[in-house]
Amino acid sequence: MYTETRNNFSIRDVILQFLFVALFIFILIWLFPMKSDMKKAMNSINSSNSNNTDLSLFYDRVFNENVIAMKDAAKSYYTTSRLPQKVGDSVKMTLGEMLDKKIILPFVDKNGDQCSLTESYVQITKKDDEFVMKVNLKCGDEENYLLVYMGCYDYCSQTICEKNKSDIKNPVIHSAKSQTKKVVKKKTVVKKVVKKKDEPKKDKPKDEPKDEPKDEPKDEPKDEPVYETEYEYKKTVDGSSYYTDWSEWSTTAVTPSKDVEVRYQTRKVKKLVAYKKTTSDDLSKPITELKDVLVGSTTVTSCSKYNVTSTVTGYTKKYLGTFKYTVAPKETEAYTYVKLGDYSYYCEGNCTAGTVMLYEKYQKIPVTSTSYSCAKYETEKTVYTAKQRVVVGYEKKVTQEPVYDTYNRTYYSYRTKKTTPGSVDIKWSKYNDTTLLNKGYVYTGNKRTNRIK
Repeated sequence: MYTETRNNFSIRDVILQFLFVALFIFILIWLFPMKSDMKKAMNSINSSNSNNTDLSLFYDRVFNENVIAMKDAAKSYYTTSRLPQKVGDSVKMTLGEMLDKKIILPFVDKNGDQCSLTESYVQITKKDDEFVMKVNLKCGDEENYLLVYMGCYDYCSQTICEKNKSDIKNPVIHSAKSQTKKVVKKKTVVKKVVKKKDEPKKDKPKDEPKDEPKDEPKDEPKDEPVYETEYEYKKTVDGSSYYTDWSEWSTTAVTPSKDVEVRYQTRKVKKLVAYKKTTSDDLSKPITELKDVLVGSTTVTSCSKYNVTSTVTGYTKKYLGTFKYTVAPKETEAYTYVKLGDYSYYCEGNCTAGTVMLYEKYQKIPVTSTSYSCAKYETEKTVYTAKQRVVVGYEKKVTQEPVYDTYNRTYYSYRTKKTTPGSVDIKWSKYNDTTLLNKGYVYTGNKRTNRIK
C-alpha cells in the first residue's frame, strides 16, 4: 500500500523566517539612530535657532511698521489749521485718542498685547521755518520714537509735506533710554555648537543613559517577543488674555467689573420744550401797484445877464482931401497927414509968390472889438416819469421757532476682557522625535515599553 508523507521543511517556512529577520533589523535601525541621523538632528536644531533669529527680525519689523502707521495717520490728520501757529508751541495726541478718532486701526505688539494708549503718542512742535513730528510708541518694556521733519517746501504737492531724505540725514528711530544715539539693528550671528560624540543631549531625560543601549542579540531565538520603548513628551501652553474693541457710545449704564472696563463721557443734550411763533414778511409773495416812477431827468444851464466889454484894436483912414500948409501939420488922435511935396506959386491972388507944402489929410476912425461874459447863470431841470409796477409791501407769514432746554447726559463705552485658558498636551513617541521637539515639546523623563510582537 502506497502512503504519501509531507516534508516538514517547506518553502513557506523559509519565506516567513526571512521576513522575520528583515523586520528585526529594521526595528534595530529605527531604535538606534546612525551617525548620519544624528547629523540631521543637529542641522534641524541649528535651523530652529535660525528661525528664532528670523522671528526676532520679524518682531522688529512689526514694531517699526506700527510706528510708521502712527506717523502716516498723524500726517493725514494734522492739516494746516490743526498745526501749532507760534514758534515753540506743540500739539499732542495719544494713541488712545487716535483710535477714538478712527484715524488708525488697532494693533498689538509681538506678544499679542495692546500697546500703551497713553504713553504712545504723536507730538508736533513748531520751529522757525518747519515742524518736527515726534512719534513715540511703547509696547510693554519696548519703547522707541521717530523724528519726522515737515514744512512748506518747493516740492510739496500739498500745503505741507515731509522733508526729502536728501535734504536731511536719515531720520531714524531713537531709543527711549538714550535719545541722542542712533539705533542700529545688529545682525544676529548664530553660532553652531558641535557636540562631542560622547556628550549627552540637552533634552535627554536625566535617567536616560548617554548612549542608547543596543539590546540587539546576535543570535535571537525566533520565538522571543520584540519590544519597543516610547518616551513621554509634554507641551505646556500658557493662558492669555486680551481686551475687545471699545463699544459705541450709549446712554445705557454699564457697571465696571474685573472683566469689564468702562469709560464715561458727559455731553450737552438739547430737549424740545416749546415753539415760539414769529410773524414776518414773506419775501416770496410781494404786493405790487402801478405808480409814476421817475425814469430820468435833464438839466439845462443858461445865462440870464451878460457883461459887455469894447476894446480898440486899431484904426481905419478916411481920405478928406489935399491941403496946402505953410507949416507942417501935427498928427492928432483924430487926423493924420501924408506929405505929397512942396508947391511953388507965382502971381496968384494978390500977385504973390511963395512956396507951400501939400499934404493929404485923413480922418482916423477907431476899430473896436466887443467881448461878452456871463454875469448871472440860471439852471433849469426837467424830469421824466413813466407808469411802472412797484413793490409796495409783502404778504405776512407765521413761523414757529423751536425752544430747547439744555442739560448734561452721561454716555458709556465699554470693552470686555477675554481669557484663553492654558493647556498641557502629552504625547508618546520615539526617542529624539525632532517633529515634536521643533513644535515645543520637551521630555518629561517618563518612558514605557510596548510589545510589538
